[in-house]
Amino acid sequence: MITIEGYLTQAKLETAIRAIVGDGNWRGRELIVPNSRRRWDMAYSIGDQITIVEFDGDKHYWDSLKIKVDAEKDAVAYSLGYKVVRFPYWVQLTQETALHYFGMDAEISQNFPHGFITTKIFPASFSELGITRFTGELQSLPNNTKNAVIQSLRDRSGEHGADYVLPSSLRNLL
Repeated sequence: MITIEGYLTQAKLETAIRAIVGDGNWRGRELIVPNSRRRWDMAYSIGDQITIVEFDGDKHYWDSLKIKVDAEKDAVAYSLGYKVVRFPYWVQLTQETALHYFGMDAEISQNFPHGFITTKIFPASFSELGITRFTGELQSLPNNTKNAVIQSLRDRSGEHGADYVLPSSLRNLL
């Protein structure tokens, strides 16, 4: 059983993934992207398949140059035959999301809900590229996770007003 207390951070995600895949499959953290000064957050391998895991905080949604760097890092990973998993800050690691993102069935206890619970960086603050990223990621989630994220947006809209939580293009979620 993997227990995660509070909201997910990159360090907590790293600890959980390392526990799931085991030390023998763990490739490390802060791995250098070939021919670059950039780094991947972490990686593991199962058989011959290397998986790069990037924990995407809010900057990966509002900073267009960060989004560009993400695309460049992903392109290098794909060119090397690696799989890339981008794990958004507004999703928690649960049994359902471990299966969704990593294809791994793991017993995980998580006491913090999915969504925009404590953050003050909502989709209304995202760049156009970030909104596109968020929309695609949200739609790909398992229904329970997606519904929890949408409910969090409804709750935050009730607190702060829909204009400050969602761009007009996403208000249909409410």
